Amino acid sequence: MRVFIFIFLLFSNLLALENRQSLMDSISEYAIKIGTGPNKTYSFIDPLCSKSQAFIELIVNREDLQKETSYYIFLYELPRLHSKEYIIYIYQAKNPLEALKEVMIYQDYDIEINETSSETVVFMKKITEVAKQMDIKKWPYLLIYKKGSKYCLVSEGTAPCLEENDFQ
Repeated sequence: MRVFIFIFLLFSNLLALENRQSLMDSISEYAIKIGTGPNKTYSFIDPLCSKSQAFIELIVNREDLQKETSYYIFLYELPRLHSKEYIIYIYQAKNPLEALKEVMIYQDYDIEINETSSETVVFMKKITEVAKQMDIKKWPYLLIYKKGSKYCLVSEGTAPCLEENDFQ
């Protein structure tokens, strides 16, 4: 019986790993992108989380990292920080990357949200759905795909990617 339970758990975990890339592809259009490198890092961050802030400051200030990797930043609220209004502010800004820097690095911002756009609500909901499917509980959560590798790295350790990475 233990063998069957083990096989079932292994199979369900493998399916989840296989779906990571397709989940990331499904929301990549909503990402704030930093860098132009051939490797890809998908990051789920909270704008008020100090570790997320340090991560963003690092990649914004290091051009060498931006040349090696394309960073796809998704804003996802850490419940205890109550950052929803900051996330909305960043996503609805004319330049979300600059708004991200204002909030996370410079901490120089004046949040004024008159109304949340329906578009913002839709993609915040999609990002939340993906984060829940991936069972994200730590911030920043990183999912790293190195070009040509059959493995992805996650902030919780290394996990096999069951499909070839297709970097187009």
